Amino acid sequence: MNHFAVLTDLDGTLLDHHNYDWHAAEPALQALVRQQIPVIAVTSKTAAEMPAILADIPYLSPLYSCENGAVLADARGAESHLEILGASMAQLIEVYGQVKQQHGFKCIAFHEVSAEQVADWTGLTPVQARAAQQRHATLPIYWPDITEAQQATFMEAAAKSGLQVLIGGRFLHLCGEADKGTAVTAIRNKLSTGVRIMALGDGGNDDAMLARADWGVRIPAATGLDRPEPVQGVSRASRPGPEGWNESVLSWLETLASPTGSGKRED
Repeated sequence: MNHFAVLTDLDGTLLDHHNYDWHAAEPALQALVRQQIPVIAVTSKTAAEMPAILADIPYLSPLYSCENGAVLADARGAESHLEILGASMAQLIEVYGQVKQQHGFKCIAFHEVSAEQVADWTGLTPVQARAAQQRHATLPIYWPDITEAQQATFMEAAAKSGLQVLIGGRFLHLCGEADKGTAVTAIRNKLSTGVRIMALGDGGNDDAMLARADWGVRIPAATGLDRPEPVQGVSRASRPGPEGWNESVLSWLETLASPTGSGKRED
């Protein structure tokens, strides 16, 4: 089974949306280790945040993608390598400022606030929040009362500058053309030829990852507010967070172990 890999979002998927706990998924994580199937994080978190997460969750691979697919990190060898796949922070901040000023939007980006404010938004500690602000290629934007019209205007303005806006569980993410689908392709190139991928995610920023996986699972939102599924062939976990993750992965492993199991979804 070493020709399989599991790619996973973190917040709201492997990690509980409210308390960031992952232990409900430990039975499935242990089963993946026994089968030598790597678990690779594809997350909106930053490279600065990931060492603490890898230390906390020993089942995760040192190969991972952060900032919604815009950064690829590989720490499997003696030295760590960081590859930027997306737009620069300078460009993102410039475009964000122009659009915000032009339309008078009441949104707030990570670079405009203190670590304490980010901690208040996310439930992270101030130390963790500072790591979340150390970004290479994506700009999270806090905009809790955004309307559909404002979102459409913001996304259109970003597109005119060659950027895109991804909708996450807590924030909008202004970024370049790289997304989690880009990360899937980059990770495939790092792994063995013909690797088959299962991917799990809860947010709109996970759509591209789920679409490029061989088997995609949508983790339901912890808030209970789900949108219609836009990705063809994706299955849905019965529960949010690590509980749903655990159940879905164990079920998938049973499918692989069956005589006719392939791990391949039917589109």
